[in-house]
Parts: sequence; structure tokens; C-alpha cells
Amino acid sequence: MMHERTDDELVQLFAQGDNPAFEELVLRYKNGLYQYLKTLVKDEGTAGDLFQEVFISLFKHAAGFKAQGKVKAWLFLTARNKAFNYLRDNKGLDSLDQTDEEGNEFLHDSLPDTSLPVLDQLTGEEGLQRIRQAVEKLPPAQRETVYLRQYFAFKEVAELLGRPLGTVLADFHRAVQKVRVQLQQQGESI
Repeated sequence: MMHERTDDELVQLFAQGDNPAFEELVLRYKNGLYQYLKTLVKDEGTAGDLFQEVFISLFKHAAGFKAQGKVKAWLFLTARNKAFNYLRDNKGLDSLDQTDEEGNEFLHDSLPDTSLPVLDQLTGEEGLQRIRQAVEKLPPAQRETVYLRQYFAFKEVAELLGRPLGTVLADFHRAVQKVRVQLQQQGESI
């Protein structure tokens, strides 16, 4: 059964001509990858187009693809690059490499890697919607870090973004604090 295969196995099978393997990869990542792209470009149609471009790239390069357990990271990095190219070409690129509005670059305290993703800390559709709205108000680097943290460990987020681990931890910590403040102002607490 395709859904029991690893990402690496699916890429290998597809490279050998097994189209259902490719379809399984698309299904496996359609929600998370699309939402990530939508977070970056803030447009559903553009996110859909970029999502297709990511999988077209995988389709074209599957035969020479050396997955080595990093298919998910490759997909998200390709998506990020395509989003940046789109934003740059359309003059809508906010710097995602900034730290925060105070100019802080280094983390003076750290978070354990076991902290829960922000979106998992409230239950119910209404709570999730409030969190999503609060996350959308974050500076771009913090917003991206929060989103990627749902899918990757902090170390993997740092590698994917090409940032020091301390910067990623700082962005996440600041984001959680800002989301808490926003939710407390709305009468929620996390």
C-alpha cells in the first residue's frame, strides 16, 4: 500500500514509472505545503500555482533525486524558494531573514525542542482560528518559523532557513509571546 511507504520509497518508485507513488506524495503534502505557501505569498491562487510548480520540479528531477530521508525538507525548501522568486519578481518581498522589530539578533535564553507548536495549544475551531489570525499579524520571520515548527524540529527549521539555531529559537519564542499577548487581549489564554 502506497500510504505505508516512506517518502524516499515513493520517489524511487515514481522514478521507475509508478505514477500512483507520485500521487501519494502530492496527497501527503498537499495541505501542509499549500498552507505554507499561502502563509508566504498571502494569496490562494498564487499558492496553488506555486504548489504545482514544486511538484513539477520533483516530477522533472525524480530520476536523479537523492532523497536520503529529506524529501519533506526538499519540498518545503523548494516551495520557499519559489515563493521568494515570485515575491521578488512581483515586488512584494518582505525580508523573512529579519529578526524582530527591535533588531534583536541573538537568543539570550533558549527553548526546549519539546515545546508544543502554537496551533496545538488551543482546541476547537474557534480557538484555532484566533491563533491563525494572531500568527498572521507576526513579523514575517516569526510567522514562517511558527509555521515550519509544526512540521520540523527546531534544528531542521534552522537548516531549512539557513539561520542559526539561536535565531530560530528566538523568533519562535518571541512569536509565542506575541500570540499569547494578542489572545489574552481577546480574552483567551494559552
